[in-house]
Amino acid sequence: MSASSQSLLKIFIAMLRLGAVSFGGLGATLALLQREFVDKRRWLEAPDLKDALAFTKPLPGSTVVQVMTFLGWRLAGWPGALVATIAFLLPAIALMAVAAAATFALPDVRWVHGALTGVQVAIVGLLASAFWRLARSEADAPLLTGVLALSFAAGLFVNAALVIAWAGIIGVLLDRGGLRV
Repeated sequence: MSASSQSLLKIFIAMLRLGAVSFGGLGATLALLQREFVDKRRWLEAPDLKDALAFTKPLPGSTVVQVMTFLGWRLAGWPGALVATIAFLLPAIALMAVAAAATFALPDVRWVHGALTGVQVAIVGLLASAFWRLARSEADAPLLTGVLALSFAAGLFVNAALVIAWAGIIGVLLDRGGLRV
């Protein structure tokens, strides 16, 4: 079945479903894309996913959204790119709109406050998990672990851009000083 033979409606529904269950960042979404669009539907081939990453990774912004746009374009040209992007983002937009509306319409209702607190705790947990994975994979030397811990602590009190600049300067100085990090 050729990718170009897919209707925009089919692409919309498939991307909408993917947007509703995509959680966990680029890696998890790529695994879902592989299973849904390459293995199951056979709309794309594995090199299409590699091409999507190669073209979108250097661009600023959300790589996941850019990959969806690229794949939509690959499936049905520019109309496919537009449909894929909107469909993928729609579940997240709807969820945010509902949460915002509930917050404004029912600010003192206990279950709304509890639900939003639960979401906030889940987000903190996901960020902590991502931080832990990053620390284990990238900070494999004591000096890097120290920079990571100091950057994390500083990020709680200082603008993130300053922390990133500080860590980058330390990395350059360590590299120029010939220290093995």
